[in-house]
Amino acid sequence: MIDHLIAVLNGDRSPGVYQLVTPINTEDLVTLSQEQGARLFYIDGTAVKSKADFLQAVAKALTFPDYFGHNWDALEDCLTDLDWLTDDRLILLYEQPETFAQHAPSEWLVALDILRSTVDYWHTHDRSFSVFIKSSGTDLVGLDTL
Repeated sequence: MIDHLIAVLNGDRSPGVYQLVTPINTEDLVTLSQEQGARLFYIDGTAVKSKADFLQAVAKALTFPDYFGHNWDALEDCLTDLDWLTDDRLILLYEQPETFAQHAPSEWLVALDILRSTVDYWHTHDRSFSVFIKSSGTDLVGLDTL
C-alpha cells in the first residue's frame, strides 16, 4: 500500500479522496510528502463535532484568508481558489473524521461531497489536490483506500 500512497504524493496516481489505511504516522507522512514534492496540511478531527468545527478546522489547516465566510459556499470558494498557496501538489490529511460523521452525519456527507468536488476541480486545472482520511474506526463507505 505504501507504493500507492507514494504514487499519489508524487503525481503518478490520480488525486482523490482516499481512506488512508497504510500504517504510517503523521510525522512520517509529512516527511514523505515533502520528499515527493507535495505539501501536506493537517486536520485533527478529534474535536470536530459540527459543521462550524469542520469549517474552522479546514480554514485553519489551509490558512484561509480572513474574508472566509464560514459556510459551505465559502468553503467551496476558498478550496477552489487557494491563490495564497503556491504548491502544485496539495494533500489534506484529516484524522479521526468519525467524530464529525457520528455527531453530524448529514453535514459530514456535505463536507465529503465538497472535498470530492474540490479534488475534481483541481484535477481539471492542472493542480493536484488530494484528501487522505485516516480513521481509527471501521472502513468509510465509498472511499478508495491507500
